[in-house]
Amino acid sequence: MTPDYEYVLKYGDPRVTVYPLMDSPVKLLILIAIYFVLVRFVGPMWMENRPPYNFRSAMIVYNLSISALSMWLFLNELWYPNISTCVHFGVYGWFTKYKLRCEPVDYSSNEDALKMVQICWVFFASKLLEFADTIFAVLRKKYSFVTKIHLFHHCASPVAYWYCVKYGPGGYTTLFMFLNSFVHSNLYLYYCLAVIGIKTEKHLWWKTYIKISQLIQFVITLVYCFQLYFFAPDNCKVSPFLLRLHLCLCSVFFILNLHAYRQIKDEGRITGKKTIKERN
Repeated sequence: MTPDYEYVLKYGDPRVTVYPLMDSPVKLLILIAIYFVLVRFVGPMWMENRPPYNFRSAMIVYNLSISALSMWLFLNELWYPNISTCVHFGVYGWFTKYKLRCEPVDYSSNEDALKMVQICWVFFASKLLEFADTIFAVLRKKYSFVTKIHLFHHCASPVAYWYCVKYGPGGYTTLFMFLNSFVHSNLYLYYCLAVIGIKTEKHLWWKTYIKISQLIQFVITLVYCFQLYFFAPDNCKVSPFLLRLHLCLCSVFFILNLHAYRQIKDEGRITGKKTIKERN
């Protein structure tokens, strides 16, 4: 049975209530508050008189794992006996089935729609896993990495994605998830190779294009959401709130990342050897 569209926009998608943290945003906000206090205050105080930890091996595994998870989300195939039942942002969604002009959320309980709900939640959960970026930085005393932009990204992104999963897990809300998964698969692979060190330096020429791809994903999403918000077909059911959320957040992240990109370029570090961990 498909829930009423107006009901979903008011109370949320009942299909997501079985997933952790999706019953209410309160638990998520508490988790984010704990993360912020730990990395901004408790962690630096605790490390004040301690030498930095060496997490080289752990960071290689972590970055490679996030890269693999992001690629799984991008091309994601849930391995079922019948390949036609696979669901993913890419091959099932934006590569073949989804339409750029208008792709409303499928709120039904058919198998494909339920699998897309699952994939959207995994994407949301992956943003919580990325809290480890900051934790590694604090324990290694790389405080220059823990910038205001970095903290804003890690605190704001999970909240935005929570609302997307709660009220629109599928359809038009997955375009940015789709693009971001591709960007992060390359981003974290680069970080993995950078942590390995001198043996892989000659293979890291493509980091300039990663930063550019971060900016491109915001532009594509902004154009897509703009045309849906102002020029959606009459029969296209979309949530104005979720579109405004995408437009606001992508605008802010685009401006912040563009500013960071210009700073890096002006300082001549975009093609240098120093690893710069900027998040989209």
